[in-house]
Amino acid sequence: MFQAIKGARHARPFAAWRIVVWLVMLLAAVGFVINTYASVLFAHAVGSVSADAIAAGAGDPRIGLAWSLAYALAAFAVMSLSLGTLRWRDWGRRAMRVVALLLMVWAAYTAWVSFDQWSQLGTVLSQTGLPADLLAAGQKHRTILLVGLLLKVVSVPVLAWLSWVMGSVSVRQQFAQPAL
Repeated sequence: MFQAIKGARHARPFAAWRIVVWLVMLLAAVGFVINTYASVLFAHAVGSVSADAIAAGAGDPRIGLAWSLAYALAAFAVMSLSLGTLRWRDWGRRAMRVVALLLMVWAAYTAWVSFDQWSQLGTVLSQTGLPADLLAAGQKHRTILLVGLLLKVVSVPVLAWLSWVMGSVSVRQQFAQPAL
């Protein structure tokens, strides 16, 4: 009944940066889900921990709630900007350059902190007289820290490349074409 008016299709070349933007969006979605769930748990804990217990030294769940909410909101913003970039919006491309730089700095900082924790845990675990179950749990935690550290170290140059490529002339020209 209604015929769609089809314009000329502009074929865009393969873009490796789109894969990286998809990964950023998917990892932000995972962080959003995890921290939204953590926010719900912290919200339940806010009502169950009394002010006297907090004054006596118990952890304040309001701090965890604030961090979880801030992380969930930041993850949502990253997801939105990534989606705008994937939909060929120029504002998404410009924002993704900044997001990639911020994530790169965050990954470098947390990698440095993880390395410090990994080395301190190695010092503790090298002491004699530790129970076998504590030693096994510590080694497992140290391995998890090492894997996270390696992933963060790999992500730093990838995010730097993403920020650079989003500002390159060839990518800017691709965004100048009309969106499909």
